[in-house]
Amino acid sequence: MSVTRSWWLLVVLLAWLEPENARAFHIRLHGLVTEHFSGDGMKGVQVRLVKDSVERETVITSRNGHYELFLERGYDYVVWFHRSDMVTKHVRIDATAIPLFPDVPYFDMDLQVTLFEWIPGFDFGLLDAPIGMAAYKHSVRNLNWDIAYNDGMRPQVLRMMVHYERELLARSRKQAKAGSTTSLRRRREVEF
Repeated sequence: MSVTRSWWLLVVLLAWLEPENARAFHIRLHGLVTEHFSGDGMKGVQVRLVKDSVERETVITSRNGHYELFLERGYDYVVWFHRSDMVTKHVRIDATAIPLFPDVPYFDMDLQVTLFEWIPGFDFGLLDAPIGMAAYKHSVRNLNWDIAYNDGMRPQVLRMMVHYERELLARSRKQAKAGSTTSLRRRREVEF
């Protein structure tokens, strides 16, 4: 038996022995979690995958903010982005309508998320709803973001962020003012 034929038989045998789930259709969800104001990648963010209302997996972003998850067809997913000092956000991905045998071996979804600092007393109720929604569209035979929903959320989130930034500015002015009077009082105490 020739060396070439031996290699060919080995390749065929390995392909036949390959685990079934390695060849199964999947959705690769990956991206970068960044800090809203600086744009820096955020380390230590929990990215939780909830599959049909059951928590399935949690990955932690790397030192530069990257994450990666693999989803299956036929399920409804919610993906949560959480870190204790930041405001939690989530997206919904409906993969229930993906056909049993899609045209491609996998779908690739690149999802970038920005997080910002939690401040007590501020109303973040808008973020109880998903910040984005995606679903399989038969017309294009792919997972697509729901443009109408996402476009409807965008101005509401922008309006909330304007109020958030004003609140941050007001709190920092208040702290600066409190700090300057404290320093002034201390200087007076030292003088007397």
